[in-house]
Amino acid sequence: QVVQAQFVLSFVHRFVECRGATTYFAFCYPFSYTECQEMLAQLDGRFDECRHMSPASPLDAVYYQRELLCRSLDGRRVDLLTVTSCHGMQEAREPRLRGLFPDGSTPRPRRFAGKRVFFLSSRVHPGETPSSFVFNGFLHFILREEDPRAQMLRRMFVFKLIPMLNPDGVVRGHYRTDSRGVNLNRQYLQPDAELHPAVFGAKAVLLYHHVHSRVLPGAPDWRTFVSPLGASALSTRPPNLSARGGALSELEKTNNARNSPGTWKGGPSPSPAQGPRAPGAAEAASKER
Repeated sequence: QVVQAQFVLSFVHRFVECRGATTYFAFCYPFSYTECQEMLAQLDGRFDECRHMSPASPLDAVYYQRELLCRSLDGRRVDLLTVTSCHGMQEAREPRLRGLFPDGSTPRPRRFAGKRVFFLSSRVHPGETPSSFVFNGFLHFILREEDPRAQMLRRMFVFKLIPMLNPDGVVRGHYRTDSRGVNLNRQYLQPDAELHPAVFGAKAVLLYHHVHSRVLPGAPDWRTFVSPLGASALSTRPPNLSARGGALSELEKTNNARNSPGTWKGGPSPSPAQGPRAPGAAEAASKER
């Protein structure tokens, strides 16, 4: 029902008569700050050797670095991840921006020439838990070492990723606000380094790369660079052959149709009988609310 212009969803729950039992209500499976830190610690161990990478490292090796962007008002970590390949790696490192990256024992990531920066964050609204699962799915995908799609994306971009922008709100169980009751998603125009440290840090990173990570004319196109791993690393087989070596099955033809460029804009994939969708329909389906 709608009460005073607010939508209200009501339901009845009968509690089990069990002394000491605890019941939780959630619209999505939880993903806590502790789980996030445990996930990042596992990735740190998996990519520990990345600390020693240099411009002489194998070009298609995964470059991963986790660093402390800042501390939240309650003192919790706001992490910044850097993921890319070693294409374009330089000896120089990114600068330590004023008021950010307080852990002086962790060096800043290397700089990369000829690559645009892709920024992704989640949980600025702590109660929007599905964003963490979307973020985690992307993170695990982009870290796949043998996936040719992830490999090509790492060649093209430097990914800057913040898994949890509002850890205090997550820990406190807030839906949209931080520990002071402030909606951080409304503070990007003029964030305060002391009152909104996570948003201040995210905006500082965005502005720095907007100015200093532009791809200039004449920059190398890493998409066409021949990988030291061999040509098979990024082109596994001719498009008209099956993985089994013969002609494509009907299922493979259908999957190829779903992944054709005409369907990348979003919306349901056409069946072979339906044919391609009109461009206008594809564009309309891709628009977000």
